[in-house]
Amino acid sequence: MNFLQINDNWKVKGGDGEEKRLDFPHDELVFRQRDYSVGGSSNGFYRSEKLVAERVVDFPHAFKAWLEIEGARAVLDVYIGADCVATITDPSKYLVDVSEYAGTTQKVTLSFLSFDRSADYTGLGLGGGVRLLWASDSLYIDPDGVFVTTDADDSRAQLTVHADITNDGDKARSFALSAQTLNAKMRRVGRRVRKFKIRAHSKKRVTLPLKMMRRFEWSISDAYLYNLTLTLTSDDSELDFASAPLGIRKCEINDDGFVFGKIPTFLNGAVVSHDNGIIGCSSPLSAEMRKARVLKDSGFNVVRYIGVPAESALTALDRTGLMCIVDIFDALEQPKSAGDGHLWFERDFRRIVESSVKTLRKHPCVIGYGLGDCPPESYGRGKGARLGKEIAELIENLDDSRFIVASAKETAPTREEMLRLGVRSERINSAEKSEGGMLSLSREKSMFRDLTADWFAVGDVSGYAFLYQRYLSDAPLSANKILGIASRPDKAFDAIGECKRSGVLGEFVCPAIDSLGGGEESDGYCGGRCTSDADIDLTLSRKSRSFYREICMGRKNKSAIVVVDPDVENDEGAPKASWYWPRHLGRPVTVKVYTGGDVVALYLDGKLVGRKLAGKINKYVATFRINYYPGKLEAVSFRKGSEFCRTSIESVSSPKALRLECDSKNIVLSESNMKFVEVAVTDKEGRKVPRAQRSVEVSVSGDGELFAMGNADPYLTLPASVKTIPVYEGKALMAIKATGEGKIVVKATGEGLLSAKITLKAKP
Repeated sequence: MNFLQINDNWKVKGGDGEEKRLDFPHDELVFRQRDYSVGGSSNGFYRSEKLVAERVVDFPHAFKAWLEIEGARAVLDVYIGADCVATITDPSKYLVDVSEYAGTTQKVTLSFLSFDRSADYTGLGLGGGVRLLWASDSLYIDPDGVFVTTDADDSRAQLTVHADITNDGDKARSFALSAQTLNAKMRRVGRRVRKFKIRAHSKKRVTLPLKMMRRFEWSISDAYLYNLTLTLTSDDSELDFASAPLGIRKCEINDDGFVFGKIPTFLNGAVVSHDNGIIGCSSPLSAEMRKARVLKDSGFNVVRYIGVPAESALTALDRTGLMCIVDIFDALEQPKSAGDGHLWFERDFRRIVESSVKTLRKHPCVIGYGLGDCPPESYGRGKGARLGKEIAELIENLDDSRFIVASAKETAPTREEMLRLGVRSERINSAEKSEGGMLSLSREKSMFRDLTADWFAVGDVSGYAFLYQRYLSDAPLSANKILGIASRPDKAFDAIGECKRSGVLGEFVCPAIDSLGGGEESDGYCGGRCTSDADIDLTLSRKSRSFYREICMGRKNKSAIVVVDPDVENDEGAPKASWYWPRHLGRPVTVKVYTGGDVVALYLDGKLVGRKLAGKINKYVATFRINYYPGKLEAVSFRKGSEFCRTSIESVSSPKALRLECDSKNIVLSESNMKFVEVAVTDKEGRKVPRAQRSVEVSVSGDGELFAMGNADPYLTLPASVKTIPVYEGKALMAIKATGEGKIVVKATGEGLLSAKITLKAKP
């Protein structure tokens, strides 16, 4: 398929009427001002906003042409000239048939509207981008019409290449399809050609078996990727081509659980939102690669998205070696909140399933599909399991090589549901009089299993959300394997422990990364602009509890020291990896050491403070109560009498300078034009000062610009467009955008602080 990216040089008009340039992917909402008036908490305190982007497009001469739009946020009307050709209400890829405009020059207008009644942050723009696709002949390979299934054994890899072919012509056609695989060094390692026939005005899925005698498998430890290219020819003329990433891997669910290759693998999962912190719901590859690496370094081996992520996010997972499960929908026909996808479900769900599966099936990282994120239908409400079965059949018709997850969470049953299951009216009357009475009665009668039985029967795996307490009782009775699709970040020890005791496939923490937006102030949403209780903050810095989760996951050679914030009375949920509490000199503070060891010895400036038991019996935590004095606090962990791990934190002095850091100093323009740089306040020894209360100003010169700035503060009120920002926990984050090939100089200054400078280089 021929394609052309048209993400650059879109024009938008600001509120002052001034015209400016915009490049996709882009989320405009984070650059707008929040509204903290009453009722503004929906959509992260953003009111409904509008964005109109225009660009002139030269449509090529073609037999068939499409405008591919990916990651729409939130409601998007697409115009060509004066004609509205599509209304898009979800972020999956949308193909607009623009064949009638082939060979003409037209103005394309994208009119976005954010939805302020949404419980989650919606964004305003495109998380992905815009491409022009076209076929020069009536016989062509469908867009996203190629994927590969693999069956690897000890000596060879048996691949099956699947291709969806369309003949829009008036005559039957004969054609040849040639498939070849290229390794990471771009050398051909496999090739196969087969001939086919297709009727007029029809579609056909064809398959090509392909063997590779020498192969490297795609795995969590080695994400080796091949590239598959397909060429369609007829009468010795090349008509079309396509390509797809190829990872040779085999995974299945059997009596041993989830087996990857031949190794039973526990799924250490992270539920991840679609936003990228300071740049909102924009998904440049650099941001997605950064996110994937942090998740991998934190001990996760699989992520879960609700709604199909951008292609760049899937590419990042492919390259990093992270598996992925995607819930196709958040809500089905029955609403979960006033502004969710139930508004357009009936009109769009078949197209969304097709688009989502075609996007996902070609990526080796994807191991399973979810029907929806615990929809009310899971309790039999609305069309119930009948609707779930229809969605499952649509998925399997497009890809039957991955498992399907039907998920549910515990909900208070209605009176009618209880009566249907034989509960007496007087018991229901009594339960209705007390808060939580209906839920308590349902637990007494084990109604969760009864009400969700038909729903779970639709899938291959039963997804339990926030229900780790039920694993031991339900796992032996379940026809499917159970997967914990969501648990609170502060329940890591209990949830992961229950999984491993009961044979559950794995456990996902929700949320793993703090995300923008939210509904009411509860369950990890602090009432500010973002959640605040995840393992990783909004700037992708790991919190102390992230290291604790690693230990619970099984990485016992890790340890971390945290101090319960003495300024927050009785707050066990506010540990800080800091030994700088000058207001509490000589007063007792609580120190916790997260460790996989049995015993921990704690030292202050080399002097033993005490020894405490840790281990599984104490949930991998050793707790000390000591008086605060500045110095170096060091924890030495022992297992079976031998030292195997140590860690330390030390007091810092007053703020002295700024430091700029990034993962590399190169920006590859062909993949992404953005780089994330952290600015930190340090003392004279170069140690970060976490309690510093300073503002930093950033300037950028050369072939780049400051695109966005932010920090992890849940109550930050500033838009991302500022050039001066206060640090939070001693740091802030900036996104630097390359405007061309060359050097970019970034400089940070702060009152009373030594400035810092870093030079980046943008390359083709």
